[in-house]
Amino acid sequence: MYEVEAKVALSKADLKRLKTEIPKIAKRTCQVNKKDSYYGDIKSHFFYLRTREKNGKPFLNLKSKKVEKGIEMNQEIKLPLTSMLKFHTLLKKLGIQLTARKEKKGEIYKGEEVQIELNTIKGLGDFLEIEIIVQKKSDIPEAKKALRKWFKQLGFSPEDFEKKYYLELLAEKRKNKSESWLK
Repeated sequence: MYEVEAKVALSKADLKRLKTEIPKIAKRTCQVNKKDSYYGDIKSHFFYLRTREKNGKPFLNLKSKKVEKGIEMNQEIKLPLTSMLKFHTLLKKLGIQLTARKEKKGEIYKGEEVQIELNTIKGLGDFLEIEIIVQKKSDIPEAKKALRKWFKQLGFSPEDFEKKYYLELLAEKRKNKSESWLK
């Protein structure tokens, strides 16, 4: 399974407009609160461990990532955890260090082939994310084309895509303020 996704940063006016437009083309499914902890070399962006608490339920994610012109193509393995605290303790005992944290709150909408999210990233602001899931690597080019079409329908072009991962954006912001990754 592959996730093909892109995101754009939103102004307050864009956010307000999208909260009216998105329900016309996709069904709101839920509100979400995601708290992520990252382990490993997050600077490589190729592979790392991530634990996620999504609406209070803990998961472990193993991700390999690739980005081209602001469109991410991720392959992910997701496993449920019975105890986030016990898993964090295990990683610490194994010498695997926590390297970053991220918090995302938002609303999820489902369309015919797509998931649309309006998210607020703590420390960064508001973003529109659109994601298409495909089963085969050979389906990625068509998914990228569909993704651009969805963004266009909502008033954005590929030039608007944020080309950096959230962790890069957070690192830049924290570097400028001498803040810790672990806040």
